[in-house]
Amino acid sequence: MRSAGQNICRRLTQTTTMASKKTTMRVMLVTDIPDALEAIMAHAKGSGGAMHEVVALAAPNDPLADKARDSSPDVIVVHVAKPEEYPFAELKSLSESAPLPVMFLADDARPEIMAQASHAGVNAYLPVDAGLKAFPTLAEWTRAQFLTIRELKKRLKEKEDKLADRITIERAKGIVMKLRSLEEDAAYHEIRKLAMKRSQPMRVVAEQIIDTENLVMCKG
Repeated sequence: MRSAGQNICRRLTQTTTMASKKTTMRVMLVTDIPDALEAIMAHAKGSGGAMHEVVALAAPNDPLADKARDSSPDVIVVHVAKPEEYPFAELKSLSESAPLPVMFLADDARPEIMAQASHAGVNAYLPVDAGLKAFPTLAEWTRAQFLTIRELKKRLKEKEDKLADRITIERAKGIVMKLRSLEEDAAYHEIRKLAMKRSQPMRVVAEQIIDTENLVMCKG
């Protein structure tokens, strides 16, 4: 027997219309509200007469990763009747596996609900009326926020990786200095020379040196 949410989603799917050829953004709508699609489409006209196209519809408990993979949306819009009952874990899973910009429309301003949304990867949490009236602009802003945060995370990850590389190489360098009775620069060049000979990154060679010493220490 179908749930009310499944029936709503099925009816919404049946009413999906062809979008304008001037599509500026592909939207995946997650909702259990019967007139949500119509409300979004009524405010979907962006600048230059272009339309924001709803390319996929999902019920709150649907596997979002599958829907997103099949429809390739630019932004996900969540508009549900009861935000406190929304399965934020599904959004969190998507954020970790295949992150996408997420706009959440809700009139529930309780801090605990907004905190759950933020933790799940929501980029914009907006009142329903305001979100709908300025939908094209806010959808673009949501995507811009997402891209900015993604770039910052990328830079942070690069810095963390460089720091981890340096720490690993420094540790391996200390081992080579001790075993070969070499100065610091000479030990570094030995690791670098070995990395070039093996066509491997210095960090990989450094890890091999550390692993070898650990193995010898265990046997000893």
